[in-house]
Amino acid sequence: MIFDEKSLSAIEEMAARRDIDAIEAMRNGAPQRARAEKGYLRSALMVSGHRVRHLNRLDILEADIAVLNLEDGVAAELKETALHLIGLFLAKTQKISAKTVVRINPLKEGGREEIAYLNTVLPDAIRVPKVQSAADVEEALDLIDERIAVHLSIETKEAWDALGELRLSPRVEAFYLGVYDLLASMKLPISVMQLHNPTMQAILSRFLLKCSVLGVLPVSFVYQNYQDVDGFENWCLLEKRMGYHAKGCVSPLQTEIANRVFTPDEDERRWAERVVELFESRSDSSAFTDEELGFVDEPIYKNAKNLLQILAMLDRGEG
Repeated sequence: MIFDEKSLSAIEEMAARRDIDAIEAMRNGAPQRARAEKGYLRSALMVSGHRVRHLNRLDILEADIAVLNLEDGVAAELKETALHLIGLFLAKTQKISAKTVVRINPLKEGGREEIAYLNTVLPDAIRVPKVQSAADVEEALDLIDERIAVHLSIETKEAWDALGELRLSPRVEAFYLGVYDLLASMKLPISVMQLHNPTMQAILSRFLLKCSVLGVLPVSFVYQNYQDVDGFENWCLLEKRMGYHAKGCVSPLQTEIANRVFTPDEDERRWAERVVELFESRSDSSAFTDEELGFVDEPIYKNAKNLLQILAMLDRGEG
């Protein structure tokens, strides 16, 4: 935990009064924490920016990404207080293992002002919602401190149509699939959100493939029914089979499930180690067959090497 109970109670009182000056006096300086070393990201947990006790757990979260939320779910009258609370907790935390991402409001609805403040507290990334075009991304890149990465919420039909044009810089690291808003924007019924619905699978497939071509992390949608544990896990299992490895989460239990499902298992490790061992022991790089592995050629070897790199990152705690 970041603050002890006495300090936490004082912060809660400041938040209840919406006493921005007191919160800022307590922050008193720029953050000193080290940047999160995360190479393989599986879970993106939403943390409400106005909930003091949730923010106080930032240093012990099991999530790979902590999305500190200022947008949906934070009432309009609480947004400014939430922004300064996020600044306080980011400034006073010595070490956060999760990548810290602040989800701001749309640029024209307070997002520009929020960016100006966040540039002083240096989260790992700022997530920009409701983008519609490359021009929106260009504006965000101009506004956001170059030390801060840029993440985008893909949740409008315009952004969906322009998906291939939105990575204007290597600083644009991740796209989040905001499927509920996207369906509403496209005037598609929410009933398509079923595991085996062809429209939903087409959305997931296009999003994954386009992100992979662009070189950005595709983070699959938040499953809002947090009580439906089996439903959430089934979506994770489907998305892993499709090729995803990162999922939006709204509870610690969802985070635990996503981390487990998207971590390569021991069978996958043994397969990759065996492929690499046999391929690299040969005198040439020609294809071969093996009783256990079947046909093995260079693309399969490269796939196995990629998997071992992921496992090495996880073994080092970089995930």
